[in-house]
Amino acid sequence: MAYRHDIDGLRGLAIALVVVFHLWMGRVSGGVDVFLTLSGFFFLGSLMRGAADDRTSLNPLPHLKRLARRLYPALVVTVTATVAGTLLIKPPTQWSAILDQTAATLLYYQNWELAFTSQDYAAADATISPMQHLWSMSVQGQFYVLALVVVLGLTALWRRVVRRGSPERLLLAVVIVGTVLSAWWAVQGQIANQPWNYYDTGARIWELLIGGIAAVLLAGVVLPWPLRMLTTVLGLGMIVSCGFLIDGAAHFPGPLAWYPIGGALLVVLGGNLPEGEVATPRRDPVAWLLSARAFRRLGDISYSLYLWHWPILILWLSYTREPGLSLLAGVVIVVVSVVLALITEKYIERPLRMRSRAKGRVTPAAAARDAARGGPVRSAAEHQRFVGATALVAVAAVASVGTVGWWTATSSSRSAVPYVDSVVDADHPGARAFFEGVPTPEDADYIPSPVQVVHDLPASTMDGCIADFESTDALMCVYGDPNAERTVALVGGSHAEHWLSGLDEIGRHYGFRVVTVLKMGCPLTLDATISDNDEGLYESCADWTPNALAALAGLSPDFVFTTASRPVGVLGPDVTPRQYVDLWRALGDQGIGVLAIRDTPWINRGTGPERAGDCLGDGGTPEECGMPREVSIAPINPSSLAAAGLDSVRLIDLTDGLCSADGCPAVVGNVIVYHDSHHLSATWVRSASGELARQMGPATGWW
Repeated sequence: MAYRHDIDGLRGLAIALVVVFHLWMGRVSGGVDVFLTLSGFFFLGSLMRGAADDRTSLNPLPHLKRLARRLYPALVVTVTATVAGTLLIKPPTQWSAILDQTAATLLYYQNWELAFTSQDYAAADATISPMQHLWSMSVQGQFYVLALVVVLGLTALWRRVVRRGSPERLLLAVVIVGTVLSAWWAVQGQIANQPWNYYDTGARIWELLIGGIAAVLLAGVVLPWPLRMLTTVLGLGMIVSCGFLIDGAAHFPGPLAWYPIGGALLVVLGGNLPEGEVATPRRDPVAWLLSARAFRRLGDISYSLYLWHWPILILWLSYTREPGLSLLAGVVIVVVSVVLALITEKYIERPLRMRSRAKGRVTPAAAARDAARGGPVRSAAEHQRFVGATALVAVAAVASVGTVGWWTATSSSRSAVPYVDSVVDADHPGARAFFEGVPTPEDADYIPSPVQVVHDLPASTMDGCIADFESTDALMCVYGDPNAERTVALVGGSHAEHWLSGLDEIGRHYGFRVVTVLKMGCPLTLDATISDNDEGLYESCADWTPNALAALAGLSPDFVFTTASRPVGVLGPDVTPRQYVDLWRALGDQGIGVLAIRDTPWINRGTGPERAGDCLGDGGTPEECGMPREVSIAPINPSSLAAAGLDSVRLIDLTDGLCSADGCPAVVGNVIVYHDSHHLSATWVRSASGELARQMGPATGWW
């Protein structure tokens, strides 16, 4: 099969689109999908063609060694540089997640790390991980190992059992079946959980498998000249236009991913030329363009360019604290990324990937050494570059592993959240500073610290007593006074859950038990809808809802404690959905009282959630890291009107402990309010338990 320089150029174009769309468009371009398909085209196609030759060795080690030389050195160097940039530029509150991703990247499970942490891969901003783009490298690495196991394993079995002919048709059939199953899985994943689906290897693998199929079935298929031009022009247009037409983060690797991948396959098919012909601008303009030196060189550095551009972008945004890029800043990032990619390709990738083809004087010692190893003779200059690249990669690997190890070894002391009693700790009155006017010393440290606050979670999270995004079970756990006869059921999503830290203390003091019926991101309603247009919540939330309602009916608590409002869109003010009122009315009909607490302000200025700890750790003041009151919360509690006429509903509002007349700061009484951008820290909630108890007493009539 003749070497296809235009496919090298196509690979360069795909990564160029990735860079441009990351920098200026804030969208997924489809270039990564094309790149994955071309990776399958080269690697799987080579394996399957080799299986047809009885003389081909089935030892996987040479393949793994080549892959390691090709992929790992540049990855290690860029990851180490990214870790260094993170420690210098990003606030310590973000180090843990990034160093976790360092290990995940170097061990090729970064896509699963991101899937479990639910990171959305779309627009870039300063809070995003500078290693987030490396999920595709992990998918690629996992695919390579799987392909080696399947192709070489089936080929070995064929040679042992059948002993004649070629296993190529068997392998092709297996790959086709795998493609169909993976594509089907991607469709199901998009319906069930698209953020997870985006990173799922099982949902992604069809994109690589289809490349291998193309390498086998399209090889040697030469279309008539007019059809060649039509397919390549159409294919190129599909690839370039993809990012403008399709939101890849919301749809890939589902059916719409066939749009850029189909374009790539059309370019591959139309680029097959008759034997002896060369692409010309008139007859085969796309193949000619992609075979041009500029695109081929871009293809050469495409891997390194992909590795470098994203961390430079994210670290730049972290350094400047700007929400986006100017045209000039973007051009500078592109230039720096290309220069680093050229250096990496020349001095890291090439010396370690390839044996020397360079001309130069060969020293006798080097010649003897290479001859003794059975390899081709390397020039002195090439040997020097090889030694230098090896040393640099080794130092980088030690630095990365050492940093991750140090951070892991010291994690327990960093994550331990000190217990604070706001009544006796004069330096940290927390909510009492607003509710009771308790003086707050200005020279005291924040508690928890910006690094610790992310771990300041309610007991139900630590105990596994809140159903996750996949579970549909109505989990029930008991807090407060377990032996009490009076019961308060804490129900709904995480914005109900974060009040548990206060309810637990109040329950133990006043003698009632708190039973949790909670699910992440799932406020309890009668029909799992949440807006005026009956918009449904996510699938497992809808399945959990009847189970939770049945659990409540069986429990028959004295009161249900739940949220009374929620913000409108990404910004306030807050509103009370009619579905909340319907639930309150239904509970009242069953003789169950309702304690409905107003939701908290969310830290969001229209560009996405902003974590309080990150902002404070980066030098922001409590006011800068908080929100204006009039923007984040309505002037009057919206649930006061919504609950009018419902005698079973008692409203609770702790907003005045979160906000002053002007703003809702990220720190109140030297206690950090939020453990992220909108969930309250357990320490702050405990500091507000006195006011919560004062409002609950008359509401329940228990004290």
